[in-house]
Amino acid sequence: LPDNVKDVFNSLPRISKSGMAALHAHCRRDLFHACWRHLLDAEFLHAYSHGIVLRCPDGIFRRVFPRIFTYSADYPEKVLIATIKDMGFCPCPRCLVPKASFDLLGLFKDMQDRVATLRTYCLEKVIKARGFIYSLGNTVNGSKVQATIGDGSWVPTVVSALKIICVTIST
Repeated sequence: LPDNVKDVFNSLPRISKSGMAALHAHCRRDLFHACWRHLLDAEFLHAYSHGIVLRCPDGIFRRVFPRIFTYSADYPEKVLIATIKDMGFCPCPRCLVPKASFDLLGLFKDMQDRVATLRTYCLEKVIKARGFIYSLGNTVNGSKVQATIGDGSWVPTVVSALKIICVTIST
């Protein structure tokens, strides 16, 4: 985010340092996913599902399917992409294994726990939490937002990849 955004944040009344840090992190996550939503527009998603016909260098017309093959990221950037809290209670975006249970990974009990507590993406909770932030002016790390998204590592950001996941599932 540009430096002048921090200046605007600093001018906000009644916000603590931790609230300021949470707001800054939230804005970075939202900006990142807004960029991906822009990239994954309707035209790209149509080409992703149905392909586009291009004339290749050998003169033959072929249907090609654009894909985003790799996206290399370090842990803080993976946290940003997965919309989870950095160093949160459950560091994995796919399961609810708490950090305290890492010593059980790979054991039979671990697999039983994963099946019993399968994580699902709770879009309704995220939208409700965003309503508290944007409509009612609650802080990102405030009690209403945290109570809505629950314990663990959830953050009030909508995942941009949901668009491409939905297209992939429907085709």
